[in-house]
Amino acid sequence: MSALSRRAVTSTFLRSFLVQGSWNYHTMLGTGFAWAMLPGLRRIFEGDPEGLDASVRRHLDHFNAHPYLANVALGAALRLEADGTDEQTVRRFKTAVRGPLGGLGDSLVWAAWLPTVSMAALTLWWLGLPVWLVVGLFLVVYNAGHLALRIWGFRIGLRDGRDVALTLSEARLAQLGERIKSIAALLVGVLAGVVLAG
Repeated sequence: MSALSRRAVTSTFLRSFLVQGSWNYHTMLGTGFAWAMLPGLRRIFEGDPEGLDASVRRHLDHFNAHPYLANVALGAALRLEADGTDEQTVRRFKTAVRGPLGGLGDSLVWAAWLPTVSMAALTLWWLGLPVWLVVGLFLVVYNAGHLALRIWGFRIGLRDGRDVALTLSEARLAQLGERIKSIAALLVGVLAGVVLAG
């Protein structure tokens, strides 16, 4: 993986924030995925325009996952390309991880993290905190979790390559999602008690 410079890796990560910028029904996140990988691919295929072209084309294929956990696949695909993995293996890897990353991200973020942080913000508002403070706290807390997930996902993908599935299973993100949902349920109870008492 020595072909990747720190600058190429950083540029790829920063571009991942715009992975949905060219979302479409044909490739879903595929176009954004290829665009995000471009700095790393340019470095890997420096002096090999045909190799760069072929690599970009293979990453333009259909790809759909949760936008935050797409970074796992992005980092892993970049690692596979840097290691010189053959085209079919890269395509199979992306096909294999897209469903699990989508399901895991949806259950962790949309069904657990967002409702929990929203309930906490609503509870704080109901308790009388100023709206600007509640909104500010919501944005800081939600985005802290969101950014941590993106950074962690990209790092483990880049580090583990095709073995990233083992790291994901050891991370127990599904169990974390269940714990976060329990906190959301507790906050619903607290809010209901505050509303009924008030």
